[in-house]
Amino acid sequence: MKNILLFVLAMSSIPLLAIPIVKNGETIAFVGDSITQFGDRPDGYVQLVMDGLKRVGIHAKYIPAGVGGDRSNSILTRIDRILMQKPDIVILKCGTNDVGWGAKGCTLEEYKDNMGKIIDKCNKAGARIVLVTPSMHTEHAPSENNKSLIGYCDFLRNEAAKRKIPLADWNRRMHEQLEKGCNYGEPGLLLTIDHLHLNGYGNRYLAQTVLETLGIPAETVKSWEKDWDNIPSMAPILNAWHDPKYKISIRDYEVLYRIAKARNESVEELVKNLVAERIAKEKGKKEKQ
Repeated sequence: MKNILLFVLAMSSIPLLAIPIVKNGETIAFVGDSITQFGDRPDGYVQLVMDGLKRVGIHAKYIPAGVGGDRSNSILTRIDRILMQKPDIVILKCGTNDVGWGAKGCTLEEYKDNMGKIIDKCNKAGARIVLVTPSMHTEHAPSENNKSLIGYCDFLRNEAAKRKIPLADWNRRMHEQLEKGCNYGEPGLLLTIDHLHLNGYGNRYLAQTVLETLGIPAETVKSWEKDWDNIPSMAPILNAWHDPKYKISIRDYEVLYRIAKARNESVEELVKNLVAERIAKEKGKKEKQ
């Protein structure tokens, strides 16, 4: 009896391996607003999630279904069209615009009603759903919009628990990550390009959160950071955030950050000054000829 007890206790200390909830050949619909829309870029969280699944031998297909400016009410109007494409899984991330659009957004009660109907439609269509808590609205945690989002996130957490739906708690992860800092990210721009849309760091952490929720062990997901951080990524350097023409990787950004810090400049200032210095140098050479 004693030996059996010791065996049970020993086994209880061994972590159980999670079983991914996505299977080979299945189709995932990524539904959301502009963060999901831009997440379909090479460095975006949608692409990173698909890459992560492939790395563990899960070859799935995906439907990019993010639309800039979408709120829960507008997603409700188009969810039927998405479900007509027969996704096996719907990863649903919305709420930031419900709060951020003010009077044109959706109140908490409207959000609850809309999200409930969306979940019901997915269930009726036979699509498994994964809920994702919305991104913060600005990276300033005490802002009124972020305070308002607390109720929206709490609703999703309760709804997920009640309906036994997987929940990727991105909002909580985002708050935690901002509190402890994100590598060499600039203060105020640690996870985003413009205080809202995600940069390389934000996309990486969101992808990690979703993949862990899909059943991939956290330590496995983290082991891919070095590869992901070398992907050309959106960064606030001489770029329009919505249509970046010049993109550098996280690792390259960190190199520039260290140089900029030594010069007491921001990365943006450093790059502009380096360009100006090079022009001045070439002009000086030409004048001497």
